[in-house]
Amino acid sequence: MSKNSLLKRIIEQTDDMGAAEMRIANYVSSQPELVMHMSMAALSAECGVSDPTIMRFCRRLGYDGYQDFKINLAQTLVPSAPFEYEQITEKDSIENIVRKTCRNSLNAIQRAQEDLVPQQIADAGELLATSVWTGIYASGISEITSIDAEHKFQRLGMRCAAVIGRKKQWMHAEKARVGEVALIFSQSGATKQMVEIAMAAKAGGTRVVSVTADGSPLAQQSDITIAVRPYEHTELMTPLASRLNHHLVVNMLVTSIAVAKGSEFPDQLPALDSWQTDKL
Repeated sequence: MSKNSLLKRIIEQTDDMGAAEMRIANYVSSQPELVMHMSMAALSAECGVSDPTIMRFCRRLGYDGYQDFKINLAQTLVPSAPFEYEQITEKDSIENIVRKTCRNSLNAIQRAQEDLVPQQIADAGELLATSVWTGIYASGISEITSIDAEHKFQRLGMRCAAVIGRKKQWMHAEKARVGEVALIFSQSGATKQMVEIAMAAKAGGTRVVSVTADGSPLAQQSDITIAVRPYEHTELMTPLASRLNHHLVVNMLVTSIAVAKGSEFPDQLPALDSWQTDKL
């Protein structure tokens, strides 16, 4: 039995569960880290069920009892390998480049799952959902992320723009006003330009959301920080694998904003992407 499939199997089996077991399944699926440290009595009280119901739930999933279930739940949550970063150099063969790129990307995503704080995503999503206009700021390779965010946010019907270029960024930041949001992407959080943009926007009454390193100068100037821990190393051949995590945050924000806005259809893809209907 694959340990990595436990949470997936819980969700898949909810349709066949009664109301009491459904409450257990919902709680375990949403709070697995807490359940891992809870006694059976504590979980029973939290879900409003009896201990025998907990036992039936565990046996439904193929475990002898609650302790066996918790051990497998813990194994599901603990990463199977340390978060390693393999430097790519000019001496690497194409086989090594492919392997290292894939492994570094997988490790970056796995570490994001461990590090990201869901409440930060929720708080940022709620603020962005109420913004009258959102300026999306970045520099260097992070500009790609800002353009990605612009495209996806506009599909939600948001008024926003990726503001690219130092002069244009200053023009917008200096005219920032109450009701707007500045969303800033910076891996290190120490880029002087981005910190100054945050300060200028705040001076005009704009709220600042940053996707950056926790405790960084940019984070200190932000109303809400979505903390993404950067890798300490850089690659010779390709951008940092951790840059993937900023794109993941964009996708998380899209769904969070849609929920905050009460959108029945969280994606207006047909309205903007003609390739859906214009294919040959």
